[in-house]
Amino acid sequence: MTASTHPEQLYAWRGPSLLLLDNRGRSGHDPLSGYYFRETRYLKDLNLRIAGEEPYCCSAADSGPAQLEFSYIYPPVESRGGGGSGSGGSGTRNGILSRGLDLDLRYLVRPQSFEAILRVTNRWNERIAVDLSWELTADYSGLSEAQAAERQQVAAVERETEEGGGSAHRLRFMYRHERLSLSTDVELRGGGDWHWADDRLTGRVVLPRQQTRELRLIVTAVDSQEPIDHVGGLERDAHIDRWQRSVTKLLAPGYAPLAGVVNRAMSDLGSMALLEGKGEEWLTPAAGLPLYPALFGRDALTASWQAAVFDGGQLVRSTLATLRARQGTVHDRWRDEEPGRIVQQARRDPTARLGLTPFDRYYGDYAAPLMFIIALGQLYSWTGERRDLEENWSAALAALDWARRYGDIDGDGYLEYLTRSPLGPGHQGWKDSDNAIVHADGEQVDPPIAPCEIQGYWHAALQFMAVLSVVMGDRRRGIALWREAGELKQRFNRDFWLEDEGYLALGLDAQKQPIRSLASNAGQCITTGIVSAENLPRLVARLFQPDLYSGWGLRTLSTLNPAYNPLSYHLGSVWAVENGTISFGLRRYGFDAEANLLARSIYDLSRIWDGNRIPECVGGYDRNERSHPGAYPRANSPQAWNLSAFPIIVQAILGMRPVAGLKLLALDPDLPPWLPELNLMGLRVGAATVDLRFRRNRKGGTGYEVLAKEGPLRIVRQPPLNSLSAGPLDRLAALADGVLPF
Repeated sequence: MTASTHPEQLYAWRGPSLLLLDNRGRSGHDPLSGYYFRETRYLKDLNLRIAGEEPYCCSAADSGPAQLEFSYIYPPVESRGGGGSGSGGSGTRNGILSRGLDLDLRYLVRPQSFEAILRVTNRWNERIAVDLSWELTADYSGLSEAQAAERQQVAAVERETEEGGGSAHRLRFMYRHERLSLSTDVELRGGGDWHWADDRLTGRVVLPRQQTRELRLIVTAVDSQEPIDHVGGLERDAHIDRWQRSVTKLLAPGYAPLAGVVNRAMSDLGSMALLEGKGEEWLTPAAGLPLYPALFGRDALTASWQAAVFDGGQLVRSTLATLRARQGTVHDRWRDEEPGRIVQQARRDPTARLGLTPFDRYYGDYAAPLMFIIALGQLYSWTGERRDLEENWSAALAALDWARRYGDIDGDGYLEYLTRSPLGPGHQGWKDSDNAIVHADGEQVDPPIAPCEIQGYWHAALQFMAVLSVVMGDRRRGIALWREAGELKQRFNRDFWLEDEGYLALGLDAQKQPIRSLASNAGQCITTGIVSAENLPRLVARLFQPDLYSGWGLRTLSTLNPAYNPLSYHLGSVWAVENGTISFGLRRYGFDAEANLLARSIYDLSRIWDGNRIPECVGGYDRNERSHPGAYPRANSPQAWNLSAFPIIVQAILGMRPVAGLKLLALDPDLPPWLPELNLMGLRVGAATVDLRFRRNRKGGTGYEVLAKEGPLRIVRQPPLNSLSAGPLDRLAALADGVLPF
């Protein structure tokens, strides 16, 4: 089975450029279609015509993130004879026999432009002369405006053509908005005489028998603010290509195709680089396509640190650079900005640039500031480079100070959110949709709210900053922060634990009473280490009961809650990214079987969808009810942090913990029966590179072998430090196993 979230759409992207067509290669039929640059539609209509008519689309293909291919014929077969689809159809139209013209159309998307390469071949035994045209219009609506089919800004669009001897090979659309200087340059290459009329660029194509003619339509977006020229586009392309070549590769037996899924996910994640700002920022990933081709702070941070096992932290380094350059410095109610806060999103569409919304730089998110610190800690774990800390240290301290001064609104020791911007989201925790937080009776909870997972992020951020402070030479600060994290953990388990449920409250409401809904947020608290050891076994057992675990993953809300809806955003759907994060946490505490169960669930889920791209969130239907779980309406696919679920589950399966500062890699591999062998090629820890082979033996254990190694690195076998199931003898046995031959 193969499913698609957008069967009516195909899209290709590269950095700020997005080309969105319907599945017949047309633009203008779907309200969202067109060519976008920085979330602004630079071409609305983009349609090929033969003799004024649509050619017949025989096939369409997504041949890579930046490429689309369409195969057409003209004229179509209009009549049928007996015997099959190849019979009949011997008539002519406009003097051309059915299927007489064979058209191959490829779109190549670049950071600031796209190119349409059209090859027209005469398959008839007679000479063909026919008019070929491109229908082209521009409107400069924003992506959000196109989605809503409602304009908030509008101005005249003017057009200039460059003519010579009756030809029109160049065309420019110009947006005459007084505050937006935008234009679209169109160039047609391939010779011949062309003219512009009725929104169409038309020329005569003459082809002898079996001859082919190639035409190229080049469309370039020109933005007077931070323009990207041809050289800049090439530099960005080269930057992405270098990253793609550097990524660790996964190999596995052909009957366990996880390797292909993971490698594809990493390639897709790299393709989502925004390629904006300074060179050090280019790799920062966009949130998702087609609706969120923009910077979302927590999404980029999560995707980057969870993928660090495969790229050595390059995405993290770029994302931190992007976010620290936009860190909050003032109090701005419109943007929910406060000193030290990290942006929730930064959009480039016209409504944001004109100040009609606060989303050019909006800060209403409690996860992003803490995730900035967590991502920095993860980066240092993989690189061991002090310069990574030095470049981000003041920003990390500012984020820490924000949490204390502004995140804890009432001074009770917990972080609680309350949106002040009139256009900001009502909820600012991990679940930020308008109806995301409900009581056990299904009724909505009104902010301020202290979500459980945000306290977990706070705990993890404090611990990371404690360790990093010692690395930076401030031992006193490190000790104080470690103690502060311990005190937070102690009161959290006192105030958030629901003894009768054996579970964590979703949060504390405005009256500081537990929100007794059972939700997936509690699973994230396992990963962040804030749950006490005595509560963990009951929490994990409850997490995998049928009302929360669907078979495809952990639901965002229990089916027992009256507000449960399997196709809601946060009230019952399943998020691959969250399940990947939770799997990582389960391995941290020795719940290996449960971690591998989630890994298998995500893997199985990926095999349902086109290109193994799990949509933004999928339905919460039980796996026994349906052959596939469905998806949230208009879900993004790909979604950056969903892609990062694959590298993080590989890291979890292998029990991999890097300590690059000590030139150390700790392993505790546990390959499940469905994955008997894995090879990691080109894994980077600090200055070292290593190839590793992992094999499951007949007794169910997993051994490893170092195939190659360059640079200083000690590899030891050890269960995670926090494992509840590993005793001293287990650790000694693991060390011995690590030095014995495989």
